[in-house]
Parts: sequence; C-alpha cells; structure tokens
Amino acid sequence: MAEIEWIRTVVRDGWHNAFTDLCYWRGFYWLTYRRGSAHVSPDGEVIVMRSTDLKRWREIITLNTAGDDRDPKFCVTDDRLYVYFGTRFTEPNGKVYYYSYVAFSDDGVEWSRPTRIYKRNHWLWRVRRHNGRFYSPAYGWKENRGDKKYFLDLLVSDDGVNWHKRCRIGGENLSPNEADVWFWPNEAWCIARSARESGRSIFFLSKPPYEEWRSIDLDLAIHSPVFCMADEELYLAGRLLINGDQMDRMYPGGRTAIFRVDRGRAEIIIVLPSGGDTAYPGLISTDQKRLIVSYYSQHAYLGGVIEPHSPDRSDIYLAMIKLD
Repeated sequence: MAEIEWIRTVVRDGWHNAFTDLCYWRGFYWLTYRRGSAHVSPDGEVIVMRSTDLKRWREIITLNTAGDDRDPKFCVTDDRLYVYFGTRFTEPNGKVYYYSYVAFSDDGVEWSRPTRIYKRNHWLWRVRRHNGRFYSPAYGWKENRGDKKYFLDLLVSDDGVNWHKRCRIGGENLSPNEADVWFWPNEAWCIARSARESGRSIFFLSKPPYEEWRSIDLDLAIHSPVFCMADEELYLAGRLLINGDQMDRMYPGGRTAIFRVDRGRAEIIIVLPSGGDTAYPGLISTDQKRLIVSYYSQHAYLGGVIEPHSPDRSDIYLAMIKLD
C-alpha cells in the first residue's frame, strides 16, 4: 500500500529535538520543531528551518518566550507564513498555565514577535484555512491539566490572530485533546486523541456551519494527528500506540505511522522506523503519488546504534513515502 523511498536525519545535535511540522511555501520546504533539554523543560524553544531540496537545511529563526515553547505548527496563505505554538508557564505561585502564541512572516526573513492569542489553558493545536477563514480545533481544561478532563472547541478567525469560539466539538466525557480538522465541500472531519481510559481516538463529523458534531470511536489510539490529501485520498500521520498509553523505554509502545482515512475509520498503511519518545509529525504532498513526513524519534539510541549522551536525546527525521 505504501513504501519508504528514503529517510534522512535532519537534526542530531544532542538536544531533545521534537514536535515537528512541515509545509511548502514560496519555493521552499519549511520545517519547524521544538529544541529543549528534555520532553518537558523550561528551555524549550521553536526552531524554523527551510530548504530547497529536502537535503540541505538552513535555520531561519528561533522563536521563544519566557516559558517552555512547544508543538509548533505552520499555516500558510499566499502572502504570509504563520507559526502557531503552545507555551507552558510556571507562575511565581507555582501554578502551571498554558497559552497559545503565533508569529508570522510575509517573506520568511523578517518575523513578528510571538503574540499571545485566545484564552489561558486553551491550546490551538493545529490551524487550517477554509473559505478564506482560519479554523482551529483547540483543546482546553478548566484549571488542573493533570485531571485530563479536556474539552475540544472549534475556533474561528478572520486574521489568524483574533479568535472566537464557534462551537464545542467534544466535551469532558470524551476528553479529546490533540486534533486536526479537514474540510470537505459539505462536511468536516476531525480526528482527536483522547485521554479516556480506553485511549482510543475519536472521529468527529459535522455539516456546515459546523456547530454540531457527531462522534465515532476509532479502534486505534492515534496521538498528534495531521491530515494531508494526496491522489484524491485523505491520509493521516501520527503516533500509533501499540500497547496502550504507557511506553516502555526498552520496548517502546509507540510508533510513527501513516493511515488512510475514510469516513469514520482510519487504516494503517505504513509504520516508520521509530520508537521511544516519537512522532508528532508534519505531513505534506507536492507529488500526488508521494507523501513527505517529518517526525522525531529515539529509535537510534534505544536500538544501540548511537550511544546517547542522555536518555532525553531525540532526533528529527524526514521520510519520502511512495503511495501505490
């Protein structure tokens, strides 16, 4: 159903490099990811790179705030490249809060300062364009994120900076969080990770004007989902949980995988070399028979190929996938 044409290591520098995204804009491939000393650490910052050939990459800008900046995602228009990311702040009183930020550029060289957007403890996970407007499935929680009682809202914006809530996609009973949305002419699909005990992801469906959503439980647990259309089929990349939500360091339960998506279902078509702390991919197609995926992984260290300097070390990879 699919095969790997090549895989390249893009970043291997001793840091915990993770949480990637990918896009093509104005003749360049753009890659963004978080660099930090661990999966969660106060020094997290967002790196933006670009390339003309997917081989040689140049670092363009580092985006950072006073917190742990993480999970950057691109959104493009003809005139502007946006980078959205979340930031984890620890206040002087010891409480931890999360905020969403955006930075943008009209030429890829000069960038705006990161601007805080929407509400505290609401995470705009991924932003999509549809009919000239910006949409984002944003997950939130009331106060204590550790309770894992999440809700998922659909947010809308005319400029990508000022946002308002359109509706609730799923409530705390489903505990949806990391999500992507795809718009068809007469329907929208959304796949979300779930923090429920079963761990199974949720497939949401809605008709215009996207104010009421129906949910379907998937048979798979997929984290960090991202959609991409290629050859008139809809594909999804994410982290496939093999043995539940607890990942053993030596026998990791998660893998980066690509799925073919149909209404209410997702089918695995290929699993990429990966393991440990892994996935959070970007996914694009510039050739209808191929997908380009960015992701991060620790499999080179867990397999003993490379001796790690610390257990938190992870690398950024790029893969070309040929579709049947």
